[in-house]
Amino acid sequence: MKKLLILSVAAFQLIGCISMKGQKLGNQDILGIYKQQKSTEKIEFRYDETYTLFNPESLFTPVFEQCEYASKGKWSVISGDVLEITSEDNSLKQNGFDYEIKKENKLSQDSLYIQVIFPAEFHPVKLNFGFNYNKSIITEKTLIAIPKLKYLNRISAINSIRFTLDANVSGTTIYRSRVMFNIFEEYFDTEKYNSLTISLPNFNRCFFEFEPFNKELIYIKDKNQIFWQGEIWKK
Repeated sequence: MKKLLILSVAAFQLIGCISMKGQKLGNQDILGIYKQQKSTEKIEFRYDETYTLFNPESLFTPVFEQCEYASKGKWSVISGDVLEITSEDNSLKQNGFDYEIKKENKLSQDSLYIQVIFPAEFHPVKLNFGFNYNKSIITEKTLIAIPKLKYLNRISAINSIRFTLDANVSGTTIYRSRVMFNIFEEYFDTEKYNSLTISLPNFNRCFFEFEPFNKELIYIKDKNQIFWQGEIWKK
């Protein structure tokens, strides 16, 4: 009889655990602001099923200007203990890739001069120029002179130039999702124009640091905790 009673209690406890584990949380249970335990980074889930991932507070002195949020978009619960987030379609602000090119003919004709102008001094990226699919230059300088004989087409004055920004900042957490920004690939008559001034009016800190997510999964531990990016976030 005693053994039967112990088995009954154990079975009841097991059923209770399974019942709690299988309990489905509603959207109302998810709402709120969750803070990462090891930093001041926060993510908020709102009633209208939108989320905002806020940047951590700056700990540098003096405090440098930074964007309020790192990502925005929509969230939804896809199972009892998993939700997903997708950044809004226009959050990347495609105008961040917008560029203007001023073509001129000046200085020495044996070189191609390229200058890149950012909207601010902040541009923690390397400039990557590819020429005719077989040669390239990677530099941190925003003004360079390229020897035509070494890098450009010797048969024709028409040259393909591909311009990308390499943001592979290994070992840091400032940027996690995108490491390459493809700006353009165009053909230029480098005999007619040997000086290119490329302006990137919208490539600013907020565009650079934005975190794009596409069906990113977040584990729901309970009403007050989520597990994401290898960390516990609590309300």
